[in-house]
Parts: sequence; structure tokens; C-alpha cells
Amino acid sequence: MRYLFLLTGFLLAASAMTQPLLSLEKIEAILAGEEALLAADWPGAYAIYDKLHREDTTDPAGYLFRAGVLQAEMTDREENLYGVRFNDLLDSIRYLAKQKLLDCSRRDSALCYLYLGHQYAYRSLWESRFGSGLAALGSGMKAKAAYEDGLKADSTLYDLYLGLGSYHYWKSVKAGFLRTIGLFGDDRAQGIQEIKRAIDSSLFSGKSARAALIWIWINEKDYDSAVSLATEMSQQYPSGNTFLWPLGEAYFKSGQYAPATETYNKILERLKTEPGNYYNVIEAAYWLGLSFDKLGAKEKKDSIAAYIDSIYKDIPQEIRRKQRSRLGYLQK
Repeated sequence: MRYLFLLTGFLLAASAMTQPLLSLEKIEAILAGEEALLAADWPGAYAIYDKLHREDTTDPAGYLFRAGVLQAEMTDREENLYGVRFNDLLDSIRYLAKQKLLDCSRRDSALCYLYLGHQYAYRSLWESRFGSGLAALGSGMKAKAAYEDGLKADSTLYDLYLGLGSYHYWKSVKAGFLRTIGLFGDDRAQGIQEIKRAIDSSLFSGKSARAALIWIWINEKDYDSAVSLATEMSQQYPSGNTFLWPLGEAYFKSGQYAPATETYNKILERLKTEPGNYYNVIEAAYWLGLSFDKLGAKEKKDSIAAYIDSIYKDIPQEIRRKQRSRLGYLQK
């Protein structure tokens, strides 16, 4: 009887090992978590992905998407809220993905490379905001290599194109002098096409790819496309600021100062109730003040300056230093 029990346990374990990493149920859970994340419901998104993790603690996805929620909240708040926890999750993703790669199907190999690439991309973003620029560059290059390995394993996993397209585009933009002298190519057009491919054909990265494309349109000075897509997405997720920031920027840079004031005022009013470290309060107030200046609405600009004066004592010293120029503009 004991041997029958052991044999049954072995067969069940072997069966679990042969199950593909993705199922329709997992994709639905990933998409449900993304809906909560884009609505800025951080606890709700984390709970969905935590359940995904508990259902299979050996799947890198449960670690990756929880890390993604922490990354999104830290980015939204411009504050290193979860640095240690975040980096621990990234270490787990890297370890588990590499373990899976020792023996898995081509599709699962591509998924593992996608997860590896994303964790390197997350590291790069975290380092660029809170750590070392050199470390950010190194992680970005490792992310690109992982995405390329994923396409070699299975070129039909179109989610890989979001990461690869983002790398190709922003690498080309940031390369500057190195691109001019030929050390880096200009792959912006390729990057845009890859992100569009992710929008059209990926399993669970379509909306993230849309968010990425909005910022690219702004950088390309295609403000009409940016406004159109940001408006569409902000209407789908009215409770979050994810799409309001690029919408305000696209309005301002295209000279549409009246809708810019409406957008930045909406952001500022939301931030007043939950100011965090005040970085984004200052950011929204600055662009709102500039927009009022452009419209010649001096009294309204002065009212924003008066608000900043009223909260100045609550702003942490580090944030005052980082936002010195914006505070200077608002207080002059």
C-alpha cells in the first residue's frame, strides 16, 4: 500500500511538471489583475496575483505580476515604497525561470524568457529612479537579450514584442551621441512596429503596450494620436492617473492649454487627498501653473502658488531638493 501511495504521488508530480505554464484560467487571472492595476487599485491587483501565486508557487508568473503591481505603485507615487520586497520578488523570478528552462517546451521556454526579460526591465526602471544609472543600463541590455532568446524559442509569443519594442525605441532615443557616431542604430520605427504587434496579437500585454505607445507618440510629437489614445484609455480607467499624466502632457505640448488645465487640475485634486511624499503634488501644480500662465490666467496661477505655500512645511526636505526648480517657479 505504501508503494502504491508513493507511485501515485510520483505520477501526480510528474503530471504537474508536464502542465504548460499558461492556461486560459491563468490568462484570465492575469488580465483581471491588469484591469485592477490600470484602475490604480493596487491592493485589488496584488490580491489577484497573490492568488495566482498560491495556486502554483513554482510558476514565475505569480512573482512577476506581484512585482509589477509594486513597480506600478512606486512609479505612480514616485517613491521607493517596497525596494527590498520588490527586489526579492525579482530574484525569485530569475531563479524559478532559469529552473524551468532546464526542461520545458518551446512555448514555456519563450514564457520563461519573457518573465526573465520583464524582471530585468523592472530592475532597470527601479535603478533609473532610485539607484544607479549604470545598473539600469546593464539590466536593460539583459532584458533585450532575454526577449530575443524568447523569440528564438517561439516567435508566436507576441507579448515579447512589447519588451523588445520598448527597448529598441527608447534605446534609440536615449543613445544620443552614441547613435550619431554609429555605435547604436536608430531602431525607433522598428520599436514602434513591435509595440503595435504586441497591441494586436499578444496574449495579455495589449493594454500595457497601448500605455507604452502613448508616451512614444508624445516623444514623436504626434500629439493628436497621443491625446486620442490617452483619452480612450482614461475613460476606460477613470479612477486612476495612469493615462491622465500623458494626456495632460500631450495637451500642453500641442498648445491646448485649456484642456491641459482641466487634466492637471483633476490630477492635483486627487493628489490633495493622498499626497504621499508630495513629489507628484508639486509636479501637477507646476504644469497646472504653467498652463494657466499660457492662458494669461494670473490669478488662477497665483492660487496654485498659494496652495503650495500652504503645504510647503509638509514637503520632505529630499523632495524639496529634487523639485527645487519647480517650487522656485511656483513660489516666485
